[in-house]
Amino acid sequence: MLSAVEIQNWLISYVAQLLEIESDEIDIAVSFNRYGMDSSMTLDMISDLEEWMECELEPTLVYNYPTIESLAERVSSTP
Repeated sequence: MLSAVEIQNWLISYVAQLLEIESDEIDIAVSFNRYGMDSSMTLDMISDLEEWMECELEPTLVYNYPTIESLAERVSSTP
């Protein structure tokens, strides 16, 4: 199982690449919505995260865990 920090780092890299900005410009406490990510983008992100982690995740996770920090914490505790 991956740690919250490993998942956080993956998410930071993913969002930075998606938005074409530097990783250090990403604040893990800012909502995906504030970064301009719509539902289609977040669903793609969850799908890619599933593939990277080799597990199944609920597509609606980003609605209950709308930041990199909260999503990484939640996903790292998924059995």
